[in-house]
Amino acid sequence: MSEDRGPEGVAELLRAALTAHDTARLATLLDPGVRWGGEEDTDSTCHSRDDVLRWYAGLRAAGVRTRVDEVLVHGQAVILGTSIDWPHCDDPDEERPDRLFHVFRIRGGLVYDIRGCPDLQQALADADTVIP
Repeated sequence: MSEDRGPEGVAELLRAALTAHDTARLATLLDPGVRWGGEEDTDSTCHSRDDVLRWYAGLRAAGVRTRVDEVLVHGQAVILGTSIDWPHCDDPDEERPDRLFHVFRIRGGLVYDIRGCPDLQQALADADTVIP
């Protein structure tokens, strides 16, 4: 069934899952080997569906709240513009953006790569980058 799901369909399903904060629904949209993170591996880079779901659940448990404000389909990618509410932080040097764009690359009806971008222009450029 997932092979018949195009980027437009995945976009609506992503919006619905993330708006409802429904990790079970989100799990059905993620490739088992999905990667979430930038080009370099860091402590927060996710390398599997379980990693992504754990990271997302951890953010929610820590009080981070997100809203999907914008959904764009760009080629074989979905770009979600999100507003983020962070819990109170005592560290004034810690930078926490209140808006991010996430690029979800789609293959075979599933998300196989997720990248966070500070603005729409970067998200569009990232969506055009081929990731094997």
